[in-house]
Amino acid sequence: MRRRALVPVVLLVLALVAAAGAWALSDGDEPSAAAADTAAPATATAPAPAPAPAEPSGSAGTLAVQGETAPGAAPARVRVPRAGIDVGVETLGTDDRGRLESPRAWQRAGWFGSGAAPGDVGPAVVAGHVDSPTGPAAFTGLDAVRAGDEVVVERADGSSVTFVVDRTEVVGKGAFPTDEVYGPTPDAQLRLITCDGPYVRSSGGYQDNLVVWATAVER
Repeated sequence: MRRRALVPVVLLVLALVAAAGAWALSDGDEPSAAAADTAAPATATAPAPAPAPAEPSGSAGTLAVQGETAPGAAPARVRVPRAGIDVGVETLGTDDRGRLESPRAWQRAGWFGSGAAPGDVGPAVVAGHVDSPTGPAAFTGLDAVRAGDEVVVERADGSSVTFVVDRTEVVGKGAFPTDEVYGPTPDAQLRLITCDGPYVRSSGGYQDNLVVWATAVER
């Protein structure tokens, strides 16, 4: 009778041990929230590494489509000697809210393909990430640029256009100067855009944009 009475007790103890082991494995395999946050890339949460402008107010903020660009005029590479930047260029469109997309590649800049081509009359707009999950990105160092510096854009047809920087400005994403950046100009101009300012994860990432204004010159 005693042996029979011990059987349920032994089974109960084994069940409790197995349950404890399963809990410990589950707890150890689950990454902590802090570890997940630390591993996340600095700019991954910003639809604006996003160097894209903030949400426009009214119709003035949407980007105007200005027609097709000749294939040879599309930018292939952008160089900013002062900043040590020398990167390839991909073509960007707009999202469903009419804002400029972010470049898909960390190490490539992105040109607004529905706007002016570099060297054509109007503002050619080129955006790039300021950093990546593993370190520097396409426009790392752009904040070193000053008025008078040169930017060279190589085009798909083998030609190149040289621009001289007129000014730089850090602007809040909530006050992005959409009309000034994308509006018509009487000559060939260039806009370089990247993220700047403090990075606040809870507020969507970088809080500012750095904008570089430049004008084409004869070379």
